Amino acid sequence: MRKLRFGILSFAHIHAWSYARVVKELEEAELVAIYDDNPERLKKASETYGVKDTYTDYRELLKRDDIDAVIITSENAKHAELAIAAAEAGKHMIVEKPLATSLEDAERMIRAAEKAGVKLQQAFVMRYHDATVTIKGILERGEIGDVLVITTTNHGKYPGLWFGDPELAGGGAVMDHTVHTADLMRWYTGDEVEEVYAVIGEKIRSELRVEDNALISLKFRKGVIGSIDCSWSRHEGWPIWGDVWLGIIGTEGYIVVDAFRSCINLVVDGKPLTWVYFGSDCDFNMIRDFVRVVEEDKTPRATGYDGYKALEIALAAYESSKKGEPVKLPLR
Repeated sequence: MRKLRFGILSFAHIHAWSYARVVKELEEAELVAIYDDNPERLKKASETYGVKDTYTDYRELLKRDDIDAVIITSENAKHAELAIAAAEAGKHMIVEKPLATSLEDAERMIRAAEKAGVKLQQAFVMRYHDATVTIKGILERGEIGDVLVITTTNHGKYPGLWFGDPELAGGGAVMDHTVHTADLMRWYTGDEVEEVYAVIGEKIRSELRVEDNALISLKFRKGVIGSIDCSWSRHEGWPIWGDVWLGIIGTEGYIVVDAFRSCINLVVDGKPLTWVYFGSDCDFNMIRDFVRVVEEDKTPRATGYDGYKALEIALAAYESSKKGEPVKLPLR
């Protein structure tokens, strides 16, 4: 069996480590090269995953004919540069969320992939979680009637690293935590948002240069109302990831989705809370499906356009908070 050969472009994002783990586990995939502009991070990733071919210049990695696809997990603001270069080199790609930090960059990425004829998949892992996929089926079968309201949370603690740098991250909690549940709402309703209203609160951590809490309200074209609490509101001892909650109200029923409930919270004297998760491996499901998409020439479950629309919602939230009023979509 031929394996799909991957390179990873940067381990700046915390999810890169899990994606690398998945590629190493998959029988149908192989991790052959790593790029990072941080020498210490590059060395650590190389040693952790046993990858000898490492690069401090992504252009050199992309020259290799034996690499089929790349996973882009750099700082948000660097996605466009890496993705366009990957497309021009003929590499299929998974891009960490958000797709970019501006709609202009997102458009350039999508156009580059289309021109080159390569797959551009947005890393919306929640489209691959067993619980949220099951909900998709329940809704499609009409088991709760017509959807009226979807309320969601995506909490966590401040991730640290470059996430507090507005130039690299493109924003704070709104940019980081809006897109997952905004995308699920688009996926579940098959509809687009027409209006966004957001309130960004006073910073929980006053020293941050970016926001760490917000509430966002969405109005969809067909009338569904949505809400997102995307805050980095958890204590420093809390896990960074692990809260995607949805309440879905229909004309004939109600669904509660607590996607990461299959876990153990372990507290030991003198140590922070430890979160031991043993539920659905959505990272594994996503990358395994991406291999199938490439091999069978299919459309990704989460496309570059899906990434664009979720980014648009986050950017509209910033504009709404600044103006103090709802903002109409599309922005462009």
